[in-house]
Amino acid sequence: MTSIAIIVEFEPLADRHAEFVAKLEADATETLSEAGCLRMEVLRACDGSGRIVLSELWRDRAAIEAHRAKPGHSHAWQDELIRSKRTIVCETLR
Repeated sequence: MTSIAIIVEFEPLADRHAEFVAKLEADATETLSEAGCLRMEVLRACDGSGRIVLSELWRDRAAIEAHRAKPGHSHAWQDELIRSKRTIVCETLR
């Protein structure tokens, strides 16, 4: 079975950067405890841009769907803290 990686690149608003990172780290910690979530890392770009990257690895699509169906699940809080967001969903090759 192929696992699923999700890479999300955020450009937080400069004046809300610390708040965004703190909330994203809390979300990542909580999500990592869910069945099927194999990895959840919050990364900072090394180029000084302030970009934040979320790297997720899920056992399968069913685990992602279970996560999305969890009561109270929402990414809406991010909207007021970011300038842009780009998501890439990938299947692992090995």
